[in-house]
Amino acid sequence: MKTKVMTGIAASLLGITVLILQFTPVMGIFVALFSVLSVYEILRTAQVKNKPMFVVCCIVAAAIPPAVEYKIFDRYPLPIYTLLFAYVFILFALMLAQYEKTRFEHTAISFFVSTMIPCSMSSLMLIRDMYKVTDFDPYTKTNCVFLVLFALMCAWITDTAAFFFGRKFGRHKMAPNISPKKSWEGAIGGIVGNTAVSLIVWACFQFAAKKGLVTALFMPAWAVAAASVVLSVAAMLGDLSASAVKRNYGVKDFGTIMGMGNGGAMDRFDSALFAIPATYGIILLYESIR
Repeated sequence: MKTKVMTGIAASLLGITVLILQFTPVMGIFVALFSVLSVYEILRTAQVKNKPMFVVCCIVAAAIPPAVEYKIFDRYPLPIYTLLFAYVFILFALMLAQYEKTRFEHTAISFFVSTMIPCSMSSLMLIRDMYKVTDFDPYTKTNCVFLVLFALMCAWITDTAAFFFGRKFGRHKMAPNISPKKSWEGAIGGIVGNTAVSLIVWACFQFAAKKGLVTALFMPAWAVAAASVVLSVAAMLGDLSASAVKRNYGVKDFGTIMGMGNGGAMDRFDSALFAIPATYGIILLYESIR
């Protein structure tokens, strides 16, 4: 219970920080810091002892969010695929240089986490900037604030609701070999709870729009409800995937930055790493069929 309270407080603080910083120039730096911390925690868990590889991965993780924030790839015709292959070549060169203590597994996980985590978190900036894309007319700053809040909220509300529903009604284990405490009843409760909260927040935005405080949201209630279900599933997959990684390496938590017993950054926000890019994907899909 104490862990969940701490998680809720940490999630709320992070959410408030993101909402405050999202339209400021430091948003990319904030996301970069979180990405580096998460990459550091996973590489340490995976026991990557190749220090040059460790450092290079952290540098890449730190570079991607500012590149997205400041539109580096739009301003300069950088060949992304070539850059990715060059990065792979560098990692393999570092593996060969310290072959005695570097396995292919270390190289693979280093590449994966140092690109996946910052790219996932950088989706926040892509969602935020939808109002700047002229092809998508209905987007305003209000809509983008809602969508950023929606992405973060779906991850954390699902996790919190699933915990309490599972604790009260959980009977059937979902993945006993990965996360013994998770149940199907908790998963259903997480989806229902998240959908209900999302619709309440949507209704609050619409009420504020009627009062002239903000612009109206373009997404109807049915679209918010449907997206909430999809994002709840994505959040649970993120949570279970992180648990599977920890099981593979025989650790309880990725880190201790949240305090003893409360884990690290990745332990508290693993579900958001799936929910945020899933939100951006849903937006693009919605626009293609709208």
